[in-house]
This record gives sequence, C-alpha cells and structure tokens, in this order.
Amino acid sequence: MMPDQADIEQALAALGAAALAGDPADVRVYRGWPRAASLEADLQAGRAHLSVTPGGAGRDASRYPAEWQGAVPVPTLQVAVDGETVTFGGLAGAGQVAGVRVDGVAYACRLRDGDTPGVVAAVLAALVRADRPALVQGAAVVLPDGRDVLARVVADGSGGTELRRQVQPMRMTLWCPAPDVRDRLAGRLDVAVAAVPVLDVGGWACRVRDAGGMTTDEGAAAGVWRRDLVYRVEYPTVAEEALPAMLWGVIAAAGRLAVG
Repeated sequence: MMPDQADIEQALAALGAAALAGDPADVRVYRGWPRAASLEADLQAGRAHLSVTPGGAGRDASRYPAEWQGAVPVPTLQVAVDGETVTFGGLAGAGQVAGVRVDGVAYACRLRDGDTPGVVAAVLAALVRADRPALVQGAAVVLPDGRDVLARVVADGSGGTELRRQVQPMRMTLWCPAPDVRDRLAGRLDVAVAAVPVLDVGGWACRVRDAGGMTTDEGAAAGVWRRDLVYRVEYPTVAEEALPAMLWGVIAAAGRLAVG
C-alpha cells in the first residue's frame, strides 16, 4: 500500500490510541477536527478527545533516484519430488503458481482462493494426462515412467518506485476536561511517538520528528484544556505494481497452463 496523508493520519491515530489505552481517562481518538457539540458533551461527561489533523503546509523533500524495488514472498504451498511422485502440501491460495515438468514438457496451474493441495494435484494431473499417463493420490501426482521429473511453486511479488518524497506537519490535539488530565495524557502520548522514530505505513518507512507544540488554556472557562503536539512526518509517494512470478524461466514453449 502506498502511504498517503490519510494513511499517515490513521497510523498516528492508531499509535495515539495504543499509547493512551492504559490511562484512567476515557479518550476518544479519531482523524479530523472535533465536532463542537460532541466535544462539549464528552468534556462535560469527563471524556477527553485526541484528534489527528494536518499541522500546516508540507514541503518537498525528494532526494532519491526513481529506482524500482521488488519483493518476492515465500510460497505457502510446498512441493516435494520423490522419483515419479510429486506431492503438494501446505496452504494453497491465490497469487501462486504450481507446476510440474516431465519428459521435457512443462505444465502449470495458477492457484485461486479456496484451492487445496489436492485440487492443485488434480488440476496438474489432468493437464499432464493430455500427453501421458498421470495418476492422482490425494495431494500427489504420480507420473509412471516419467523422465526428469521436476516440480516448483512460486508466488507473485510486488514492486514500487519512489516518485516523490514530502514532509508533512501533523498535529495531534488533546482536548481534555481538566488540566491535570491534559498534562498526563500529553506526556504519555509524546513518549509513545518519540519511541517510534520510523512509522511503518503499509510497509513503507515514514520518519517522524518532533516539531514543537502548544498549550492552550483559553477554553478553560468552557471546560476545555487543550494541548497540541506537532510532528513532521516524512513519507514517499510511490508507484506500485504487481510482479507475476516466473515458474520455469526460459524453456521450450511446449506445455500447458490452467487456472486451479
């Protein structure tokens, strides 16, 4: 997932909710500015709010070349070859390709959600039987008198390239029914954010740096004690793309492909 300003807000809100969960105060945590009526009612009931909003204009911080980076996950379906027998195990599922090669001919099956090792074995055996004998025994394919039997399972990967990098101030605002509650919550929150200098947002590293803050007592007459904690979050804008897996590499075009 590409990080966006909304994702940064959600990640900070989740961090704030976790940091304040053990406090005696009842705290509502959310993105966006509070609604006046809801805030007033909660403060009168002794409940605090933590809102997460942009803290001002961002700036461009691009400095890295646009280079594609990819990741290939480990398949959850496993396969083993013992002579003429190919046995599948583990968890089948979408985003994987299983295949066998026998007598120099390759056969492949793209998996779907809900497939099982037995389904994979049955589909591949049906493909092979178009050219030669193949038997199914549970989650295994038996290839009588098969030469050079080979089997593989691969998983689709993903890649991305950074198009731009920006620094966006983010404001975490505490709205509290009493000054001691505000001060206590602010201390807990600031320590929690300081303990996470790099925020993981969808697998992308987003740096978090302190940018100051402000305490406001102007609303004390109305029962509102406020504290703003501002942080600069540096995050990339990226282009992402799915990378289909290669099962055999460069081989002869002979063979068959099916969807499980």
